[in-house]
Amino acid sequence: MKPMITYFRISFLLGMLFLFVSSLHSSPVRLSIKEFGAKGNGIEVETELMQQAIDSCSRAGGGTVVIPAGDYLSATLLLKDCVTLYLEAGARLIASDNKELYTVKTNIADTGSKSTPMLIYANGAKNIAIKGEGEIVAQPKYDEFPLAYSGFIADDIAAAKEADIEMTTWRWREPNVTLVYLSNCMDVQISGVRLMHSAFWTLHIHWCERVNIDGIYTYSDLEKGVNADGIDIDGCKNVVIANCIIETADDAICMKTTKGDAGHRNCENVAVSNCILTSSSCALKLGTESYGDFRYITFSNCIVRNTNRGLGIFIRDGGGAEHIVFSNIQMECIRKPVGWWGSADAFRFVVLKRNKQSKIGGIKNVVLNDITAKVEGTSIIAGYAGMQNIEDIKLNNVQICMYPEKTADKRAKEGLVIQNAADISIKDSQIRWYEMNKKWSYNYYIQNVSGVSFHNVVFHSVNGVSPMYIQDSNSVEVKHSRFDVVKKAACVKKGVVNNVVADKSNTYK
Repeated sequence: MKPMITYFRISFLLGMLFLFVSSLHSSPVRLSIKEFGAKGNGIEVETELMQQAIDSCSRAGGGTVVIPAGDYLSATLLLKDCVTLYLEAGARLIASDNKELYTVKTNIADTGSKSTPMLIYANGAKNIAIKGEGEIVAQPKYDEFPLAYSGFIADDIAAAKEADIEMTTWRWREPNVTLVYLSNCMDVQISGVRLMHSAFWTLHIHWCERVNIDGIYTYSDLEKGVNADGIDIDGCKNVVIANCIIETADDAICMKTTKGDAGHRNCENVAVSNCILTSSSCALKLGTESYGDFRYITFSNCIVRNTNRGLGIFIRDGGGAEHIVFSNIQMECIRKPVGWWGSADAFRFVVLKRNKQSKIGGIKNVVLNDITAKVEGTSIIAGYAGMQNIEDIKLNNVQICMYPEKTADKRAKEGLVIQNAADISIKDSQIRWYEMNKKWSYNYYIQNVSGVSFHNVVFHSVNGVSPMYIQDSNSVEVKHSRFDVVKKAACVKKGVVNNVVADKSNTYK
């Protein structure tokens, strides 16, 4: 019997040894870039040493690559499957200003940039992360130029010319580095890090699924940082963005459906919440790159301060936007110089054509709930000229406080313009005028609209102008609302206006 017992004992011990060795092999590794010779003196470019650490971690089955305190110059780093890049407190990963060192560049249509270089890049990777308490930093340089004419901001330029304001803009020098560009990736986590001074889109998430961005901080020069968006979600699905603080010259958080050599994809199932945002452009935006559709996207519980535009949906390339919700957002919008897109308006939802060849898209099923906005500019809901392809828009408890623009080139006239639209509902809302501006006119300017309902809305007159203007529209209903003017002065009608109902539930001065 002893040989049999000995056999079982040996088999058992060998099995345990195999399991122990297997567990050691499968345990995530933790490697410091210092182990590969990185110095962190901010002088030597250490791309190859850091890439060796990432490659070794990936070959071992995944784990964490640690960047300890220090300044590490780098060009393109390729993030791989199952690797977490962790920046410890005091660590600064600095983008080299030598454009020849970048091995990955990309072209994105309609952005004005060709071959944009990437600092941290991944394509087709799974289970990747960028975490920590450190910084990822670019070294942008800018030059000032006269502002070129753009039809997209034609009205802004006309106002500046009328006020005889010098019009200039800033332009980055190459390399206009994007700090993080992840494409075709699955299961992505980005948390805690600070992304600073990007010269182009700071964090570009392209064609990815299951993405979680939590608690990051981004900053770019609010005067010069042209194209330095904070977070761009481009043709992605199932994305959560939360608890971020973003101060950027260009758009703070922006959904896009760009077009590249491989085409475009839709952007859907995105939730943004609990963020604090500042932008010289738009804080929360869809577009303007809109070749694909935007669906089921929510923005909630955000604070917007010192921003040129609060909320934006811009369809210019034939795509569509639907099932979009903005809720519980506080905004302070302040005019920026001409050239920045925005007029200190609470929101602008528009359908346009980028050029003569562009297809015409649409916007529908958009809800604004519990919005409070201190603004200086006119908000706009407008479909494409001659059409009614923005529809089913609901404003519930939207409180807009209009203050005079502090700049010489005054733009604002109306509180809210609604054009080329259908089925607009406004409830429990008001637009109030504070101080005085001689250009101010109507609370609501309605043109070529089918179906507008006002319920429990307070209408305020300014400069002796009627609160509401209606032209070439039908089915306008006003109930349980209050006007601060006499009934006959409540509304101006022009053109063909049919089925305007203002019942006895309304009150007048």
